[in-house]
Amino acid sequence: MSDKIDNSSSHSNHLSGKKRKASDGNGSNGYKKRKISNEDEEESIITNTKDSIKMSGRYNYEEDDEDSNIKWKTLEHHGVRFPPFYTPHGIAPLHKGKPLILNPVQEEIATFWAQALGTDFTEKETVRNNFEEEFLAVLDKEMGVKSLNNIDFDPIVKHIEKTREERNNRPREEKKREREENAKLDAHFRYCIIDGEKERVNTVMVEPPGIFRGRGEHPHAGKLKSRILPENVTVNVGLDNMIPKCDVPGHAWKAVVNNPEATWLGQFKDEGREKAGTKYLFLAPDSKIKSKNDIMKYGKAKKLKENIEKIRADYMRRMVSKSMQEAQLGTATYLIDKLALRVGNEKSEDEADTVGCCSLRVEHITIEKDNKITLDFLGKDSMRFHQTIEVHPLAHKAIERFVKGKKPEEDLFHLINASRLNEYLKELMPQLSAKVFRTYNASITLQNELAKYEEKPRDDVEKKVKFYKNANREVAILCNHQKAVPKNFDEQLKRLEDKLKEKKKKLKELQTHKKNLAKDSSISKPKMPKTSNACDTAIKKAKKAMETEEYKVSEKIENKNIALSTSKINYMDPRISVTWCKNNEVPIEKVFEKTLRMKFAWAMSEDLEWKF
Repeated sequence: MSDKIDNSSSHSNHLSGKKRKASDGNGSNGYKKRKISNEDEEESIITNTKDSIKMSGRYNYEEDDEDSNIKWKTLEHHGVRFPPFYTPHGIAPLHKGKPLILNPVQEEIATFWAQALGTDFTEKETVRNNFEEEFLAVLDKEMGVKSLNNIDFDPIVKHIEKTREERNNRPREEKKREREENAKLDAHFRYCIIDGEKERVNTVMVEPPGIFRGRGEHPHAGKLKSRILPENVTVNVGLDNMIPKCDVPGHAWKAVVNNPEATWLGQFKDEGREKAGTKYLFLAPDSKIKSKNDIMKYGKAKKLKENIEKIRADYMRRMVSKSMQEAQLGTATYLIDKLALRVGNEKSEDEADTVGCCSLRVEHITIEKDNKITLDFLGKDSMRFHQTIEVHPLAHKAIERFVKGKKPEEDLFHLINASRLNEYLKELMPQLSAKVFRTYNASITLQNELAKYEEKPRDDVEKKVKFYKNANREVAILCNHQKAVPKNFDEQLKRLEDKLKEKKKKLKELQTHKKNLAKDSSISKPKMPKTSNACDTAIKKAKKAMETEEYKVSEKIENKNIALSTSKINYMDPRISVTWCKNNEVPIEKVFEKTLRMKFAWAMSEDLEWKF
């Protein structure tokens, strides 16, 4: 059976959103393909049961079979939303001072570039070269354009700025009406019904066309992202559930499949971009399936805790093995455990040169005295890992052994690869991976840091939250969770410092006023306390305000390139935070924003005595 919808058939017959009877035949890749008939039956049950189907409640994960490959039995949804098609504006850029008349396709691409101009992104050589190659390829040869440098996009930039200003200056009622219309369109795709329960969908729209940015210093940054059409999208639905309607006239889904082993509702790929990866449309983080995955993930980390001493003894034993391969396995695992490194795969020339444990090269490591090493490489998302660390003497000796006689560009662990290392991890413990190590170390570090808190009578919630953030920061540093320093960081910091100066000035004025009152109680100043007692109250309040601003300044500086949220979302067992907050009377909303409270709803009822 073909996995494609017949585009030659009528749109209304094939894509009406009516319920169809699916074939029970098996397609390729081990999942069932949907057969579409021409029978017209009842409309989608999603639109008729919005209020009658309750949101998913607490799930009994403990009794669930975590090894089951089947994720659901029935799945029904409305497909995916597509961005509106491009509307030409008719503004021509200039080529050597003369208007360059473009067709709609060319104009849209030129507008992508004009929208990005003025940012650091368009100043990167790789980006400019890639975009130039892509843009010149769609221009007609008769236009005579040889270089991006000869094109002035300023007319389009001015048009964009004018349009933006006009949109911003629209009446409030018009903006509100637009938001409501967009929300209504999103709501149509926002929920699905899985095994009879209503669940939120995380992403409702495919990626719009534009310029590819990538993560870090990606070699393909600047290339074009094609417009995703229904013909690029495969939707996943229940075998006997209705097929979602494709609401783009004249188009059809690439395929409709029944794959209950997958948790994605749809998948698509930019066919026009070489090496583009497949993108997926998933359920929201607070869905039952996602919550189950989280609980199982932290369960594996907790299991690692129970076996950690045995595992560490094994890799330390291998570290001193006469076999170079065994020694490399042991040492690599030691680094993954100690430094929360990723395993690391080999990279092709058209991928960013990011590094993990197995892909470390001699040039990335400097052997120091006193059992220390310095690592300097680009990790995930091209974030720099640059640390000097004291390692176990045996690890230090082993690394010296591995680098001996090698050139800088040679692999540190030349006898092992990611596959062999992953095999070894599974030998140590079923389902063990570098991610499990990272989750364990992040969680145990947070628990140990929070255990250092000793409550004092004067500690208010704010001080407790500061302590929590500092503990969170230690985990982020361990996992090398970094973020790019904002372009306007200095401006942001100056605003905070100016506020701090104001608070200090206010405090000093109050203290001086109190001294003057002590000398002459009849002194009166506008907006100043009238009595000594009132001064004390105002001074206490001013001190607290000043301390708050001082903390904001120090926090801004310390965390300018540290991403606290990554470890909180992905690696720290939420029950550690929940139980600490309960035991120390800190409202959970002070450490978990709304999205995290929804994502980790399963952790909120944990007992006070729970320990990771």
